[in-house]
Amino acid sequence: MKPRDIFIKACNEIAIPFIAMGFKPSKNGQCLKKISKDKNLTFEIWFRSSVYNSSCSVAIYPLITITCKNLKKWVQEENLNVNDDGLVYHNHIGYLSPINQYQSWDLAGLSYAPSVKTIIDLLEKYACPIFDLFENRQMAIDFIMQHGCCFNQYTKDSLLALPYMLRYGEKEQAENYFNHYIHSSKCRNRFVKAYSQLEKNEVIDCGLDNRFVILAYSQKLKIK
Repeated sequence: MKPRDIFIKACNEIAIPFIAMGFKPSKNGQCLKKISKDKNLTFEIWFRSSVYNSSCSVAIYPLITITCKNLKKWVQEENLNVNDDGLVYHNHIGYLSPINQYQSWDLAGLSYAPSVKTIIDLLEKYACPIFDLFENRQMAIDFIMQHGCCFNQYTKDSLLALPYMLRYGEKEQAENYFNHYIHSSKCRNRFVKAYSQLEKNEVIDCGLDNRFVILAYSQKLKIK
């Protein structure tokens, strides 16, 4: 089989237990999609591969994504300086699990079967609980307010869910989440400096957090 065919075969084999959970495959099995009960969220499992595949090495990278239809609309209407695709959360399965790194699995030869099994196990154990949490909006908001995006003992916090918290939570809840991230990431001084710069219409430098700091400032979230 060609590397591409091996990859597609693996995607569809991994999909089997998730189809039973309500996910629907698309793009030849490279994407598994499930709509939340309230029709507002889309849960996706994506499988990527490599342009460097060969008969001896066929890579597969699993990722998860949660997007929100009404959040996308709100972000666009408010003209907010964040993503406009309604993104709530995304991550690589390696960062949701004890692996703790961006990892690919090999599907070539004898590696195929154990790689497929490992990916299924990881997704069931570490990705599905996150999807389940977001099925209940209030539970998700309460969790993020207290724990940020640390959905288990392995995930690191991020500000990805800030637009979601601002749209669906109370301002105080979004503020608690914002400050949880600040303290867990030890970036308080940097964010305080950024707020001061924004007051003066200066350019800030908070790396990947730039857009979220600007959003927090524009929504008058306090740094505690």
